[in-house]
Amino acid sequence: MPRTSDKRGRLVNAAQTLLHRQGYNQTTLADIAEASDVPLGNVYYYFKTKEDIAAAVIENRRREFSSHYQQWEDSLSDPAARLQQLLKFVRSIAEQVTDNGCPVGSLCQELNKDHSELSELSGQVLADQVNWVEKQLNLLQIKEADKLARQFVAQLQGSILLANSLNDSSVLVGQLETLEQWLVRLTS
Repeated sequence: MPRTSDKRGRLVNAAQTLLHRQGYNQTTLADIAEASDVPLGNVYYYFKTKEDIAAAVIENRRREFSSHYQQWEDSLSDPAARLQQLLKFVRSIAEQVTDNGCPVGSLCQELNKDHSELSELSGQVLADQVNWVEKQLNLLQIKEADKLARQFVAQLQGSILLANSLNDSSVLVGQLETLEQWLVRLTS
């Protein structure tokens, strides 16, 4: 019999997958319960509302990205190499984001229409990314690091949106190559 925390984790993982595939508005607590193999009545023990489970998903995404950033900082001494690693990561999920969009960007777009607390919380994931990119650019002593960090993340998000809309991962791969070349020019 699974421990209590296992059920909560299964619920969050199932919600994360479903919110990415079908969106927040199309996902019900019953869908999450079924996908996690947790009885619907038990869901309410862990999460009182769909908003609560969405907040847990968003916090999980923040932890995942923070873990990636920390891993790259620990393993790569060059900030430019860290930024390249972010691009490699996006390339590694190119097919997934072409099929379903960016798990963070899509959720931010959907939740922002409601102007709820979830909107602010989800937007923080992208703000964290902008801040991390800016930090790397500052370490490289790049002028206007704040502006260039927003440009970098906007190009990533726009490329994912375009690849998803056109159902063509080569669009994303091409834009990632452009960003890689931009980074080389910027840091040379």
